[in-house]
Amino acid sequence: MFNFLIKKQINEALFNYKKIVVWGLGGLGKSAIANWLPMDKIEYIVDNNIKNKGKKFYNIDCYPPNKIRNKKPELIVVCSSAYLEIFEYLKINSVNCKYFYIYELFLINIDRQNQLYNLYIDIVATKNCNIFKLLIVKPQVIVNITYRLSKILKKYKILFIFYWILAFIHYIVCMLLSIQLPLEVDAGPGLIFAHPGSIVFSKKVKMGAFVSIYHCCTLGTTLSGDSPTIKDFVTIYTGSHVLGNSILDSHSRIGAMSLLLNFKGKKYSTVAGIPAKLKRKFLI
Repeated sequence: MFNFLIKKQINEALFNYKKIVVWGLGGLGKSAIANWLPMDKIEYIVDNNIKNKGKKFYNIDCYPPNKIRNKKPELIVVCSSAYLEIFEYLKINSVNCKYFYIYELFLINIDRQNQLYNLYIDIVATKNCNIFKLLIVKPQVIVNITYRLSKILKKYKILFIFYWILAFIHYIVCMLLSIQLPLEVDAGPGLIFAHPGSIVFSKKVKMGAFVSIYHCCTLGTTLSGDSPTIKDFVTIYTGSHVLGNSILDSHSRIGAMSLLLNFKGKKYSTVAGIPAKLKRKFLI
């Protein structure tokens, strides 16, 4: 059902475009073409991997990136986790067209308080495979499941008993997987725990959509009681600690083993270090 809803909203978002180009023929690109994108609008695919040159996927040709420099497309949908580097490549090479990261299309005209939809996006973003395989290879997604379902049950007084039962289960799962995620945390769709283990949140943390967090990270308060705000498409790598009134703007990356205290980040950037400093600003 949710694949249908995603495909419907992406089709609506791309309605005014006659032809699109897909960048990326890895797992994400293949899933996007097979499940979400309007296949009849895909003109061709580009990919950096030389092994994909000349290949076809669903009878759509794949070319190296210089193809788009010779003939500028109307729209590019980037299906790669290295999308910031790709955006920068497009900017530097004066490819003057509209482009989106595939997951940005998931967020158009959605209700971010729809926890069932948010859960589905969590699962898709964590690993796009069937739920049974996912529970084996990425058991940390159980935290997402109990977190989202608890927040749904809390809305209905008649389900009060079931809420407390599931909340209890949630905190047991958190303890077992070493991911301390209070139910008071406000998290948008696409919350990803890359690996289980020593991830701690304070209950006042606010997170946007598609926030990815690696193991041994803390998003916590200071003595003043302030907690971080994490915006859309932020990745926090291993061993980093984001504390106090820190604000991480959209499309930013936090390098491993970094310390951010009351830090104000910028869009399209990479920060790292103790204390953290701006290391790269993408030309986008």
